[in-house]
Amino acid sequence: MKQVFLTVSLLLTIVWSAHSQYISRLGRFRVDEVKGCAPFTVTITDANLVTSNQCTPGNPCLMTPGNGGGSQTNQFTFTYTQPGTYTLTVLYQNIGADDIQITVDPNIQPAFEIYTCSGFQTSIKITDKNYDQYFIDFNNDGIIETAIPSSNNQIAAHNYGAAGTFNISVRGKDLNAANNCAANLQAITTLATLPTPQLTTLTTLNSTSIQLDFTPQPNIQYKLEIGINSGAFQQFQTLYGVNTTTISNLLTDNNFYCFRLGAFDPCTGTNTYSAPVCSHKVNLAIQNGTNALTWATGPAGVLSTEIKRNAITYTTIPGSPTQFNDVDIVCNTNYCYQLINHYAGGARSISLEKCGVAFKTVTPTATNNVSAQVGANGVQLTWLQDPLFTVANYSISRNGIPMAQTTNADYTDTGYTTEGNFCYRINYTDLCGNTSATGIPVCPIRLSASVNNHNEITLRWTGYKGWLNGVSNYRLEKYDRSGGLMQVVNMGLDSVYVDDQPDDVNQVLQYLVIAQPNQAGIPNSNSNRVVVTREVNLFYPTAFTPDGVGPVENETFTVRGHYILELELKVFDRWGTMVYYNDRNEPWNGTNNGRPLPEGTYVWNAQGTDFAGRTFKRGGSVVILKKKN
Repeated sequence: MKQVFLTVSLLLTIVWSAHSQYISRLGRFRVDEVKGCAPFTVTITDANLVTSNQCTPGNPCLMTPGNGGGSQTNQFTFTYTQPGTYTLTVLYQNIGADDIQITVDPNIQPAFEIYTCSGFQTSIKITDKNYDQYFIDFNNDGIIETAIPSSNNQIAAHNYGAAGTFNISVRGKDLNAANNCAANLQAITTLATLPTPQLTTLTTLNSTSIQLDFTPQPNIQYKLEIGINSGAFQQFQTLYGVNTTTISNLLTDNNFYCFRLGAFDPCTGTNTYSAPVCSHKVNLAIQNGTNALTWATGPAGVLSTEIKRNAITYTTIPGSPTQFNDVDIVCNTNYCYQLINHYAGGARSISLEKCGVAFKTVTPTATNNVSAQVGANGVQLTWLQDPLFTVANYSISRNGIPMAQTTNADYTDTGYTTEGNFCYRINYTDLCGNTSATGIPVCPIRLSASVNNHNEITLRWTGYKGWLNGVSNYRLEKYDRSGGLMQVVNMGLDSVYVDDQPDDVNQVLQYLVIAQPNQAGIPNSNSNRVVVTREVNLFYPTAFTPDGVGPVENETFTVRGHYILELELKVFDRWGTMVYYNDRNEPWNGTNNGRPLPEGTYVWNAQGTDFAGRTFKRGGSVVILKKKN
């Protein structure tokens, strides 16, 4: 075979070296070439075909190249840098002008594809159409092994006999043209066997198109085959020099399609196939409480099936299942599902998205655990929501009358009063428009207090309603006037408490009852806060003996009581004259300006302020008695 190539090379060398000379239109001069690729050089080889001694220094000619350059005398060589058609003119002094047409073509490197074959062979397909003939140098060593005429997709083969990287040169040439066009140089690495190809990603783009991606090896021609619904594979497409292809005119909603890629050996006509990768035929059925996803695909080689919901991986199932029921849904919510099959070797098949709006027809559970915290701004209701249902709107009613709506699991009734004896219910509508069962009645704790003449405080409260499993304990908290916690009493389930503890310091007390639920995780509920103010309860004698004889406690007159902050005392005789005044709550010893007053009845008035800041007035009479000798 090398001998054949050498012979062809020698013949071509003779053809190239013995190219014709070209005569001018009137036959007066000759040029070496009339056609070539830019830059193209033309030489006048003989200017005296019909004359003698013309175009000499003694008898010059005027040459004009026709490419816009100026005319020169006795210029025999011209270079044309731009493609086009030009008229080369020679003006003789004695016989006039003659000319010849020069054609300059674009200098195009011929296009060709190199295919790697097994057995260290290669095959070349000339895809170029710009030239009349092509010359192939398989080793880029100046030896033309193959020449082929201009014909679309002509093929030539070569066996290198060993592994290695070689440079292949292809040059194009037109008939009756100079051999000056640029060669296209490409490298080829020979292989003993073709590598097995692999499809990396199959993506179903829409209802009619699928995109396939793969990683091609250099200089290998691939044959793509297709099978419909597990049918036999059929050749579909030839691929070369690309890493992706899009297949159109499919029915991806009605069928699933399997593909395999063959590394084609043009020298032997055989293929080395990849593992198949298949698309999905997917169906989504929106059912009551369930989004039912079913699909069909080729299961061979599938390691796992990933399910994406709204573009986020939702679950991954081992193997190649064919259905999935999604029950973790929210009503009136749009869900989009996409399947991804993961194959051994790393390939993936990505399905179309299938979307639908979920619905659920069911009676949502009632709101049965509501806590109530009574405060200065009314009562705040908070409740626990069943996580199986997503609320569109809560409805709050008071004593059976609808009063408010909210989307949050809490509500504050600023119009609440303890005297109003208010109870509430919380109902709701879910996102599917389903109305919940009727909620449990919610009645806040109503705390009241009373004080008797001995300043003993009796506290009573109503039992809390609002928890399905009821109250485990009531806790009574006692505070001083400024809100400092003084005492905590666990009451169990009792609802009455008597505070009879003596206390000369704290006139004003605050009380709060807190209910604790049986069920864990539910907030406590608390009553209104009651403020109790104890009375001063004044004490004073009706007579005293300021004579220095009897007991000391009978020697003076004093107005006493609990929780007195300030006291002003005035005493008057029977004529209305004030005989004593003191604003420091000091006792009166029965004198006026140091002079003892006589026995008799005197009138007194007391005015003061207690610890609670309240003012009070008291009055009465007192008798001065003196011991008889």
